[in-house]
Amino acid sequence: WQRPGVRGLLVLAAVLLGLLLLAQIGLRWRDALAARWPESAPVLHALCGLASCQVEPLRRVDSLAVDSSGLVKLEGHANSYEFNATLRNNDRVPVMLPAFELTLTDAQGQVVSRKVLSAAAMGASGNTLAAGGTLKLQGVLAGGERKLTGYTVEIFYP
Repeated sequence: WQRPGVRGLLVLAAVLLGLLLLAQIGLRWRDALAARWPESAPVLHALCGLASCQVEPLRRVDSLAVDSSGLVKLEGHANSYEFNATLRNNDRVPVMLPAFELTLTDAQGQVVSRKVLSAAAMGASGNTLAAGGTLKLQGVLAGGERKLTGYTVEIFYP
């Protein structure tokens, strides 16, 4: 163990194992690293090319809030409704846009139907919401035979 050649090999092995550990950490936390430090994205994409993975925007539903929403019957259209929502990102990094689950109810509070709308179906042009940003979304849906009088909205990641 005292010979210079053996010590050189041990140092080389330690450096290679350290780099391998950094690559493994980078792959495990790739989405958070790319969101916090966008300049690291090309390196992370290259690592994912080798490991057959993807770098995606962060999924943080707890950072998102529905500031306002509304469900309005469209005039001239039988049983068609327009759903509007304003979504706000309270985080310091961009976050992936969620899907919306609408639970539609009648006058007695009975569930008429449940609908899931993606942000893209509601007019979103990208798949992320900027840090501290807001986004107004709008979608049209068919209500069915019973008259709708209420709704609840939940956001989630499918």
